[in-house]
Amino acid sequence: MCVAALVTLGSGVVNLLSVIGPSLPERRRLLKESFPLEFIHLSRFFTLLIGFALVISSINIYKRKKRAYRLVLLLAVSSVVFHLTKGLDYEEAIFSLVLVFVLLLGRKAFTVKSGVPNFRSALLRAAIAAGVALCYGVFGFWLLDSREFGINFTIADSVRRTLLFISLAGDPQITPYTRYAQWFINSLYLMTASAIGYSIFALFRPALYQLERLPHERARTAEILARHGRSALDYFKLWPDKSYFFSPSGRAFIAYATTNHTVIALGDPVGPEDEIEEIVRAFKAFCDQHGWTVAFHQTLPDFLAIYRRAGFKKLKIGDDAIVDLNRFSLEGKSMKKIRHCVNHLEKSGCRMVEHHPPIEKYILLELKAVSDEWLKIPGRRERRFTLGAFDAGYIRSTPVVAVEDKNGCVLAFVNIIPSCRAGEATIDLMRYRTDAPAGVMDFLFVKLFQLSRARGYERFNLGMAPMSGFQEDEEAALEERAVHRFFRRLNFIFNFSGLRRYKAKFATIWEPRYLIYRSALDLPGLAIALGRVSQFKAEPELDAGVAA
Repeated sequence: MCVAALVTLGSGVVNLLSVIGPSLPERRRLLKESFPLEFIHLSRFFTLLIGFALVISSINIYKRKKRAYRLVLLLAVSSVVFHLTKGLDYEEAIFSLVLVFVLLLGRKAFTVKSGVPNFRSALLRAAIAAGVALCYGVFGFWLLDSREFGINFTIADSVRRTLLFISLAGDPQITPYTRYAQWFINSLYLMTASAIGYSIFALFRPALYQLERLPHERARTAEILARHGRSALDYFKLWPDKSYFFSPSGRAFIAYATTNHTVIALGDPVGPEDEIEEIVRAFKAFCDQHGWTVAFHQTLPDFLAIYRRAGFKKLKIGDDAIVDLNRFSLEGKSMKKIRHCVNHLEKSGCRMVEHHPPIEKYILLELKAVSDEWLKIPGRRERRFTLGAFDAGYIRSTPVVAVEDKNGCVLAFVNIIPSCRAGEATIDLMRYRTDAPAGVMDFLFVKLFQLSRARGYERFNLGMAPMSGFQEDEEAALEERAVHRFFRRLNFIFNFSGLRRYKAKFATIWEPRYLIYRSALDLPGLAIALGRVSQFKAEPELDAGVAA
């Protein structure tokens, strides 16, 4: 598509340059015999507008936009006509014909629909529009014959005069001496109006994509999860920040979020295994049609071969820390510190308390106070997409396990969420007071593991330890290892190793999690997109819900 984009850009520039200079006298005389002068001037104006539109549209031609293809094809055909009727400029008309043939030859490549509007991209397009108008005026003044205005313009003069005209202030010192000079001044105003109109459209056009989720879709996804869910992360696929893409049969789905031109799917597709490859390929095609970059975040290793066949690559981003509850014990030398901590806190009067939903309002207020204090710790903040946030309605609906001191004051708490993996227990929020006694979270986890085992669970998922390296039997491409080395050098910022060490106090199993992506060039944009979809946006009603 580079060739088509370059020819489109070139044709637009040719159009703009062709209206700056007057037509050859012989050709102009022949035209005047067939067409009135007003029609010739009108052809010049249309050639000017088409040139402007072609330069701008070359961006979307490069992106293979279907709508841009149709528009540019129409403009190119019109350009042929107007080149001939403004001055019998058959050389420029031939260039426009070349553009028509290039577009027709590559028509099957234009499959991308209009994507998600991007304010930064709109500003860039507005700047390009202004730049095109400025260049048109500067080169016009500079190239015009001195007899048109009685002035031999330098580049500096051309820039200054152009800025005056495109700002609509005008220049009283400029007097057009010919009809062509007057036409050029009018064309400057026309170009300015076109640039302003395009900029307003680019900046304020309505969104082409909106998060849509029909009421019945949540019930449908919950039913599929009940049958085919496989991970603790699946619970968050039901949250309102996700959109859904269903397989043709409706038996499988992908939960995803969008930001700008990027789509991040949460985990693997959910559904019968015989439909996984089909839905992955369909989702990829769906994103390609909209011009979106696509990735799957925190996938299991189970479907790596399917992703590879569909043209994706893998990047290991961490390991889920799993506690084998059947083997968990406080006995032994390795658990000496934790055992001592648990005994010490029990003797000081600390105890575990379980609160069942719906959580009472006075308890929610205590939990909110703990959460607010925890959020004041540097580096702590609410997240979404792969985690929940402290929302009154959400916390009220989940079991909460807390540690209280001898006076009944809540020191720390976690909320329990369902895991779609059979026999697995897991949690979401982990919050504690900044002045809580040392080891309070260890105490809470030990009691939680014992409680979960007593209820028949076999394993406990502590969540992912990011960038925790590779196990001995893992295969990793050079690209994958290079990314890991880079991030591990940033450990002083992200403290990956500290999180791994803490979870390793309890975890006995490490299960890899991956980012599935298409090109290494996508990785910087995906990192930004993940930050955006994970960013928590505070809802004003949350505090009111707690205080109610």
